[in-house]
Amino acid sequence: MTRTISDDAVRRLSGAIQIPTLSMLNYADTDFSAFDTFLQFLQDAFPLLHATLEREQVNTYGLVYIWRGTRPEREPILLMAHYDVVPAEDLAGEWKYPPFSGTVAEGRVWGRGTLDIKSQLIAHMEAVETLIRAGFTPERDIYFAYGHDEEISSGTNGATIIAALFKQRGLRFAGILDEGGLVVTGAIKGVRSPVALIGVSEKGHCNYEITVRGSGGHSSMPPKKTALGQAAELVTRIERHPLPARLTPTVLTMLQRVSVEMGGLTRFALQNTWLLGGLVKSLLANSAETNAMLRTTCAPTMARASDAENVLPQTATVNINVRLLAGDTIDSVAAHFRKLAGDMPVEIRPLSRTEASPVSPSSGEFYEQIEKLTQKWFPDAIVVPYLVMGGTDSRKYADSSDHIYRFTPIQVTNEEKNAIHNRDESISIENYAGMVHFFEALLESF
Repeated sequence: MTRTISDDAVRRLSGAIQIPTLSMLNYADTDFSAFDTFLQFLQDAFPLLHATLEREQVNTYGLVYIWRGTRPEREPILLMAHYDVVPAEDLAGEWKYPPFSGTVAEGRVWGRGTLDIKSQLIAHMEAVETLIRAGFTPERDIYFAYGHDEEISSGTNGATIIAALFKQRGLRFAGILDEGGLVVTGAIKGVRSPVALIGVSEKGHCNYEITVRGSGGHSSMPPKKTALGQAAELVTRIERHPLPARLTPTVLTMLQRVSVEMGGLTRFALQNTWLLGGLVKSLLANSAETNAMLRTTCAPTMARASDAENVLPQTATVNINVRLLAGDTIDSVAAHFRKLAGDMPVEIRPLSRTEASPVSPSSGEFYEQIEKLTQKWFPDAIVVPYLVMGGTDSRKYADSSDHIYRFTPIQVTNEEKNAIHNRDESISIENYAGMVHFFEALLESF
């Protein structure tokens, strides 16, 4: 398979990375001039695409492109990405190359967005531009949707609005492909081969604000139970009483496929979960990464109480960040917290409500085409369905398709993967070339 690409294509990716389309915690603080610059950059960089495809700006900065096919009666497909990126100021001095330089060096393109996930958007456009130049027209309509606030606002102003527009227009897609799983070496302990992780669902997420009330007063005369002491006790109870572990069909299929490379006991247990399911869950719970596949996780992340060292707080508040496994809900987790609180004077308030996504089938024309191409592009990899731990824009489109997948066709080590949202984010030119050609092949297949 081709793993090379032109210098001009590399320069286009570098140019995209140089435009700081930063998501801000407060949406109103966003510097939209950078987003205007990026939209103009796309039009200048990909003239054939913009002359051929229909283009629509949704809520100003959301982007929709439509490549009309020769058989419009067939259900269309949708490819997705987002072009906003997280800030890098706190790590800027630690980068090997500046985070918005788009430096091309050491066989890589460096900068924020090379892995998450401007590269996927630019790869789509490179693929389309190449196919148009070659005279190709798809059979079915192909849609492209690009959000601009996935990182901080969870797509509230981008993907959510685009998805609502598609629903209003009655659009149904034969398949949707967004960012998500990668081909990772060292993804699972004991598995030497790369594992290609095709996301078929993703966890929900919710932040719970838990407030415990106390009497306040001077710290020289504390009561037996202070608000902060009880909040700390509740956090301890939450950590000591995790929600039950469950082997969902997606996770079980993934683990059984990779078990051929695992140690004897683990392999035997995974192939006989009807008998040894408890042992499997016990073994997997020992690793933070595999434990997260088994259960809804509850992570205390923030706390606040008194503003003075000698004043007892009247209230103590903690934030619990929860990632929901399918089968648990925001309300059922809140009930779990209330039970653990017992007679404590607490208020439990979910600050967001994003339930676990539906599970797409690991079968059907669209999934099988992705799987087939992945196996061809990465012949040494074990291709598996995957539960995505984080969130993507694709969950907003559940009303538009039953076949939603999350996969970015690049091969990385754990170290490279850990550069996402971290310093020294970069992508190898070979990886980027493979991504472009993967999308060319995928688009040609439909």
